[in-house]
Amino acid sequence: MSFVEIFKLQNNGSQTVLATCKLTDGGVICEGDENFVANLNSEGIKDYSSDSDQNLFPKDGLKFLEQLKYNFKSGYLNATDIKE
Repeated sequence: MSFVEIFKLQNNGSQTVLATCKLTDGGVICEGDENFVANLNSEGIKDYSSDSDQNLFPKDGLKFLEQLKYNFKSGYLNATDIKE
């Protein structure tokens, strides 16, 4: 099963998993921090692979999973590449 983990930097310098997003037959299911996951589901993420202003949502499946690492690449939030 393909998945992406999103990490948050803690005050002590360690990283903890904020959310895990898994590819399923019906799209992507994200589990973890309740508010963060709710925001992903309602607001979506930017699609950096196209010039459109359209957001991607978990229902968009693999494309959503692929774009997570481009949306979360700051000093405080980081998403992994797709893992199996």
